[in-house]
Amino acid sequence: EIALQLGHKIIQPVPSLFTFNTKNQNKDGHIFHNLSGLSVQSARATLKVKVEGKKKKKVIEQEGPILITHHGLSGPAILRLSAFAAREFRDLAYRGDVLVHWAPDFGSAQEIEEKLWQMTNTAPKRSVSSSCPLFDDSGTSVIPKRLWSALVLDSGFEKETIWAEAPKKKVAKLSRAIAEFVVDVTGKGVFKDEFVTAGGVSLKEIVMKSLESKKCPGLFMCGEVIDVDGVTGGFNFMNCWCTGYMAGTNAVDKLISLQQHETQ
Repeated sequence: EIALQLGHKIIQPVPSLFTFNTKNQNKDGHIFHNLSGLSVQSARATLKVKVEGKKKKKVIEQEGPILITHHGLSGPAILRLSAFAAREFRDLAYRGDVLVHWAPDFGSAQEIEEKLWQMTNTAPKRSVSSSCPLFDDSGTSVIPKRLWSALVLDSGFEKETIWAEAPKKKVAKLSRAIAEFVVDVTGKGVFKDEFVTAGGVSLKEIVMKSLESKKCPGLFMCGEVIDVDGVTGGFNFMNCWCTGYMAGTNAVDKLISLQQHETQ
């Protein structure tokens, strides 16, 4: 408010780096129920939003670990997506569909379907719900057992179905559940635990070498006040520490310079 009163342009502040609430899918009998604590080490989260005047939707996506919680989804990929799409999520009132690819290294849904269908020949007597054929270089399944089982059952398979009896339509549905899983986002994390704010005083109105205001000489700004926000990994702490040091040092230097000028 002070910066605004001094004539600065404020980029609308919005929450950034937040988790997703998926309360509908966390309910008893739904896909994420009893899966809290599971993580997928290499996943992709994608948000597609309509752009006024354009037929093609804007695509924002991030890759990395995804964690299933008691209330929804978290983890680096989710937090980064919330940062890069902070304004888009605000415009959607933090509700909408986010697509998750649980095994992006294995390609499209069609490519995964071909991989799964091979199981009807290589392991026909194995249970579909307990045998995920998608492994990393160490031979570990890229999808945790409980999540795999939940995806299989959610695709219409019976728990006892073996690969030899797997209907092709259900295999195709399972492939889409792996590559294009629709997450029903119902809001931001329930604890209002946003880490940072996107927005603030426009950087165009700040001398970036000194962090002094162009509108109000002698005023120095830093940290969350200015329109800077970063992804996870300590970058926001670094921004606050570095800009705080720069603003403070340059403010002192300017004050000393003014005092020296007055005594001359």
